[in-house]
Amino acid sequence: MEFNYQLKLSKRRKTVAIKVQPSGVSVYAPHTICKNWLNTWLLSKQQWVLDKQQSLDNTRQTDIWSSNTIMVYGREYELMQGMAESYIDHKQNKVHLKSNGLICKETANVELKLLFSDALTEYLLFKLPQYCTKMNADFKTLKVRFYKRKWGSLSSNGTIAFNCTLLGAPKWVIDYVIVHELAHYHVMAHNQTFWSIVSCHYPDFKDAKIYLKKYGEILTTW
Repeated sequence: MEFNYQLKLSKRRKTVAIKVQPSGVSVYAPHTICKNWLNTWLLSKQQWVLDKQQSLDNTRQTDIWSSNTIMVYGREYELMQGMAESYIDHKQNKVHLKSNGLICKETANVELKLLFSDALTEYLLFKLPQYCTKMNADFKTLKVRFYKRKWGSLSSNGTIAFNCTLLGAPKWVIDYVIVHELAHYHVMAHNQTFWSIVSCHYPDFKDAKIYLKKYGEILTTW
């Protein structure tokens, strides 16, 4: 199989369906589905899925300021400028950006980075203590800002940093980056011991790495 997918079984479902989104491929099937039949069926749909993914990539290459869309937690949100205040409406899938007077791309970009930094910080402050306890790791200072070439880092002085554009990735991908950086508390190098720690606390780390490699440029192109 040339694509990864998440299988979602349901006792109520009677048919099989595939949904291709920026966050990944989901396969919906009855809980009594024959796995051999399902694998054969998925192989027959493989090219269709790959074409959908390519089409999605081409669409998302459009500048967010031209398309007025942006990814939040792996889902496409409408980007609305010229609002009275900046906030993210998760119920309506909308990102509101305030502006004072004329709408300028540069000032809107700054406002968006601040908004994403605050939103990601809130999520990180919820998740970091959990993973610190599980991994017997710690940090002194949390920093969230825009980076062009990295998702996160952990310095020798205890500063853990994350790219604010990670807010565009699904939460399971953000969690991988958290585990990755906290693993550096024990091992700074990306050696076998390091990846053993990551794998122990996040077994699906390879899927998360594939996601970031595939959609990284889209998430960071503002």
